[in-house]
Amino acid sequence: MTAFECTLCGKCCMNAGGHLIEIEKRLTGRDFLCRQKIVGGTFRARVEDRFVDAFKDTTESSRHQTWCPFLRPLPGKEGKYGCTIHNSRPYICRSYACCTMRIFAGDGREVGKVQGRRSLVTEDDTLRRCWDESVAPLGTDDDIAWRAEVAGILGRAGYRVEAYE
Repeated sequence: MTAFECTLCGKCCMNAGGHLIEIEKRLTGRDFLCRQKIVGGTFRARVEDRFVDAFKDTTESSRHQTWCPFLRPLPGKEGKYGCTIHNSRPYICRSYACCTMRIFAGDGREVGKVQGRRSLVTEDDTLRRCWDESVAPLGTDDDIAWRAEVAGILGRAGYRVEAYE
C-alpha cells in the first residue's frame, strides 16, 4: 500500500470544514484562536507565509458557508485548493484522508474512489456495474484481504487500484 496523497481538490474542506472549525478571534493579521466544533477545545491557527495573499482573497470562500474558513483557491492552479493553515491545522484535519482507495481507468484517469470503509463513489457506469456484480458481494471482514481481492477483480476488468493505509 502507498501513503495517501492529497490531490488538492478541496472537497473535504468544502463539505465538512465549516462544520469542524470556527474562528473565535483574530489575534494578529495571521493568527487566529479557533474552536473545534465537534470535538471541542480551541487551537491557534497561523496562516502560512506562502498563503497570505490567497487568504486575503475571500471572494469565493465567503459565498460558501460549508467551507473551512481557511480553505482558499490556489492562485494560478485552476481547480486546486489549499489549506492556508496546513502546518497548524488541528488533529481532526491531520488525521483525515478523503478515501481509502482510488481507482483509475486504463488511460490513467481517476474514475472512482472508496470512501469510508467500502463505499464506492463513481460516475463511471462500467465501474459501478463491475463493483455491484463482483465487489459488493464479497463476504470477508478482513480489510487487507478485501483490498487485495478488490485490486484483483478491478485489475482483471482493466482498472488500476491505489489503496491507502
